[in-house]
Formats: sequence, C-alpha cells, structure tokens
Amino acid sequence: MTAFKQKIGFFCVFTLILASTQGCDKITELTDKLKGKKKPPAPEVAQSNKVSQANTNPPGIKSKKFNQASKPMAKNVLASVGSWAISIEEFNERLKALKELVPDYDTKNVDQNKLVLEELINQQLIVHEAEKTGIAEKKDIVDAVEEFRRTLIVREMADQIVKEAKATEEEAEGYYENNKTEFVDPVEWRVREIVVKDEETAKSIRIELYKDVDFQEMVKTHSKAKSAWKKGDMGFKAIFDFPKMRKVVAALETGEVSAVFKGPEGFYIVKLEEKKGGEQKAFEDVKEQIVEGLTIFKQRQTINETLQELRNKTVVNINDKLLEE
Repeated sequence: MTAFKQKIGFFCVFTLILASTQGCDKITELTDKLKGKKKPPAPEVAQSNKVSQANTNPPGIKSKKFNQASKPMAKNVLASVGSWAISIEEFNERLKALKELVPDYDTKNVDQNKLVLEELINQQLIVHEAEKTGIAEKKDIVDAVEEFRRTLIVREMADQIVKEAKATEEEAEGYYENNKTEFVDPVEWRVREIVVKDEETAKSIRIELYKDVDFQEMVKTHSKAKSAWKKGDMGFKAIFDFPKMRKVVAALETGEVSAVFKGPEGFYIVKLEEKKGGEQKAFEDVKEQIVEGLTIFKQRQTINETLQELRNKTVVNINDKLLEE
C-alpha cells in the first residue's frame, strides 16, 4: 500500500482517536493536509459469519465477540471482523503512515495503538452493517468508490510511465551553460529622483547639477514627486513605474546623474545611489533546481507522448454539440 493510499484511508479512521488523544488541533492539521482529497467509505465487504439481529452489538464491541464462530486466526493476524482481517505487518504500516501525518504520535505507545486498532474494528463493524442494510450500494457511494479507484489507477500508471524520465546532471549543466542569464541574482537599484512639471525647469536644474550642486538640495527646492519628503530617495527597486525610468537607471553608473527625460508626472532627473545583485549564480547552487525542472518537463513530455500513442490505437468519440447546448 502506498503512503498516499494509507494517508487517505487513515483520515476517517483516526479522527475520533485523535480527538481524544491528540487534541482538536491535530484534526485541523489532518484536514488541511488532505484538503480536497475525498475518502470514500471502505470498500471491504464482510460476507461471512453474519450475526443475527439479536446478537448485533453497537460499534465498540470487541472483535472476538463478533467472531465467536470464526475459525482460529493465523499467527500474524492481529484482528478480524467477519471475513475482514488485518495482519500485524499491515497494522504497523498504518501506524507508520499515521506518524507521517502526526509526527508526535508515539508508535510505541501500546495504549494508543490499542485505540487505533479498536477504531479500525469499529469502522469495519459499521461497514459490515452497511453491507447488510444496502447503504453501501447507494449510487453516490458506488460512484465515489469508482472515482477513487480510477484516481489511484491513474496515479499508479502515471508513476510507471514516467519512472525512467529523469534528467541527468550532465543535461542540467548543459542547460545551465546555454541559459546562464536565467541564473543571475535579480538587480536592484537605489535611486533618487527630481520631478518637475515643465521641461525648461528640469533643464535648468540639470545645469545646476553639472556644477556639482547637491542633488538632495535640488530635490528639496524643486521636486514635486511623492518621494520629495525623503530627499527624493525611492529606495531599492527592481521594478519601476514606467519602462523609460528603468531604461535610464539601468544605463547609469553608481553616483551618476541622468539627463532630463519625460514621464507620467512630468520631467524627471534621477541619480543612481547604489546597485546590488546581478551576480551569476554558480552551477552547484542551482543544480538541483535545474534537474528537478528538467525532470518535470521530461515527465510531461513522456505522458503526452504516451497519451498520443494510446489515442492512435484507440477509438475516441466526442460529441462536441452536447457541450454547446
């Protein structure tokens, strides 16, 4: 049984146990982890050792009472309910899966493990009763079980299809060498700005700045920008309000002042105070990221190729008109 199947199967089984032994916060944790994953009722069907109505006991009954007429259990069978049985190996596997969901669950705690077993027995008693009353044959339950079965089959088959589709370190290095610009630390610029309404004023300010007048003083005297109260300091930015600003800033050296250029609020002059980032990342630092990305790409490609092969040898009919009604 895969970990995924175990986790889904445990959600309903352990909810009551965890409420009494681990607290409501663990129930919320389990719900969050399995959000969007539906668990249909257990498909096991107890067909033998039917108990008469007079002897039917409520959930919580010991399994030995339910199975008074049963044959002796095999040595490795931990418990049985009618024809359903669970071995000690299967039970231990379920405890491991529970540990994954609730890390602080103590799998060596005998008392808690007994509660887990009792809850499994209670569940199977209810399933047995549902089989007798016909509830298990309700359409929504049958449909849910079938949909769950289809989902597991698709997942298992997809795993088989893509198990060999893995990127190598050599492929990752080749991708890195051919796409180095993708692996550069993002550049950020710390910029000061002066913004005025007319071009003539902006040009006269720029002349003063050529004379080494302090940029921040000119900001206080002339700038109408929102940044004026911070002496024109826009802070570190990787994204600017309009493309022209970024183009101008990217062309500046640290400490350099730009020419006058037009923007959405008027006419701008900017000074590059500081630049950081832009360093090339080493291959070793991004190797795992590239391998993972290339593997996902290969797997998608393999799935698509397999689906196309299946379509080529299978008759698939679609009535598009029904979708348009």
